[in-house]
Amino acid sequence: MALEADLTGWAALERELSLWKQAGEIPTFWWRDDDTQGPTAALDQLIGLSDRFGAPLHLAAVPKGVEPALAARLEPCDQVFVVQHGFAHINHEPKGKRASEIGESRDLSLQIADLRAGWEMLLAAELPNLLPIVAPPWNRIGPRTVQALPQVGYKMLTAFDPRLSAKTPEGLLQVNCHIDPVRWKEGAAFRGTDKTLQQVVSHLAARRTGQADRQEPTGLLTHHLQTDTATWDFVEALLDRLTGEGGGAWITLASLLKQGQANG
Repeated sequence: MALEADLTGWAALERELSLWKQAGEIPTFWWRDDDTQGPTAALDQLIGLSDRFGAPLHLAAVPKGVEPALAARLEPCDQVFVVQHGFAHINHEPKGKRASEIGESRDLSLQIADLRAGWEMLLAAELPNLLPIVAPPWNRIGPRTVQALPQVGYKMLTAFDPRLSAKTPEGLLQVNCHIDPVRWKEGAAFRGTDKTLQQVVSHLAARRTGQADRQEPTGLLTHHLQTDTATWDFVEALLDRLTGEGGGAWITLASLLKQGQANG
């Protein structure tokens, strides 16, 4: 048992997946990619991986930066969905506070005005598979803003780290991400195989043992515009393992919205 407890990297993931299988359960996963604005070679590579592994993709698009050509690029992609990534991805927090576009410091009415304007931009861009979901830039959002989202028409919030509950008191669904292969301090770079797989295993184990919400699907977060070769290689290997024999099931946020509850 001590040897098993010391497993790291892919061996640790294999062990965790085997524990789910022994329990007769299949873990659920979902995939979000941030900062989409227009067609690029990196976006093509991202969508190619989604198609290859049958893993639905949720693009968090920055409304103010969305290019007219994006809709046509996404039109044939049935398993690619779009969610709202704030408004312009601009930090409005004062110096000394962690970056956020819709955080605690800015006037709430200005935040809501931006979100409304951003949603109208996404509608005007005629993006296919657009979902009423907010993915805050930098994964940070103020509590007052969260409370206001349902009043504006949003149905779900997605940020980072295990959720505390499937719904906010106002009835807003929440499904977060838990895996980020990019280390952001001092510039975007691959976090490393062992450290990233530790994120995967940690959330899966917490779900399995009841330390985290078992029904929240484990979320992969990528940034196709800031992905180096090592990160691309890792994401490909992870998708291959999670969709292979004894892996898991990839789900869509659209299916959770349809169910009206955030469970996998």
